[in-house]
Amino acid sequence: MEVLPERWHFLPKHPEKNIKFYKSILIQEQSARVENIMNKRDPSVVLYHKFIITGFISCKSWGHPSTLKLLTNLKGSELYYSYYDYMDAFEKFLFFHNKNYDHSWFLMFDKKFSSTIPSWFPKLWEMFGPIPQIFPEPLQDALRYFSSRFQASTHGSQFPAILHMIVMYRIHWISMWNYTINNNLLDREFLVKWWDSLKIDQIINQVHKDFPPPVQRAIAYNTRSQSSLDSIQIAGKSSKELKDLAQQLFLQSEQLKSEEKNSPTSLEASVSHYLNNLLFQNSQDPYDGYNLDSD
Repeated sequence: MEVLPERWHFLPKHPEKNIKFYKSILIQEQSARVENIMNKRDPSVVLYHKFIITGFISCKSWGHPSTLKLLTNLKGSELYYSYYDYMDAFEKFLFFHNKNYDHSWFLMFDKKFSSTIPSWFPKLWEMFGPIPQIFPEPLQDALRYFSSRFQASTHGSQFPAILHMIVMYRIHWISMWNYTINNNLLDREFLVKWWDSLKIDQIINQVHKDFPPPVQRAIAYNTRSQSSLDSIQIAGKSSKELKDLAQQLFLQSEQLKSEEKNSPTSLEASVSHYLNNLLFQNSQDPYDGYNLDSD
């Protein structure tokens, strides 16, 4: 027994709400541009569609979602549609298939796209949207960098970084679907593919231009001991002079030991700390151990 009407690939809500109905909604609302690419060997077969998303109508601007509009660009029809039909149109139209079941979609966002992505869009994205694994490796690296730098709004944070990057840099991709049997049930499987002709160098360069790495700031250190040793001038002294100075300080510290046995600190400790700091500065990069590439 046939479950679906002939050439229908979704359950009809109304006998006249076919794929032409949903396509007409998208065109009338100026939400998409559609171009049919015919099979050269059989011009009657649509080999693939070019589907360009130009914008979204928000539910707020529509009014109540049940508010009906007359579909004027479908000849011979006097059908009305609601915002619910509008939401369905993106999914239902993409369920098109040709008689050979070899149809695919060439998908992209328009260069002038500036709409807010609606909260119901992820459902469609999960079926027809690309995944990072199909990107060439350099573009995957750019996506990871973009993800670490891009600051989404509260509303935009519900969408994956790859969607934001696709929209911002007008990245194209190819999507297709077909029927499959899953646990003895008729189901759909969705496939996505990279478009090899897309030049990615310009995209990668633009990502790094739009999101430059953070400026690395020098870290200042005050390694001098806050004691009477601050008054000691050691700049320009030779190794022998430094040794003599250390010996003098050591003798002074021994004298202080005998005079101030109950003192909690000693000049010897200050001298040792001061000289250790001096040797540390001369032998090690002060930035060593800091991740200067982090945000």
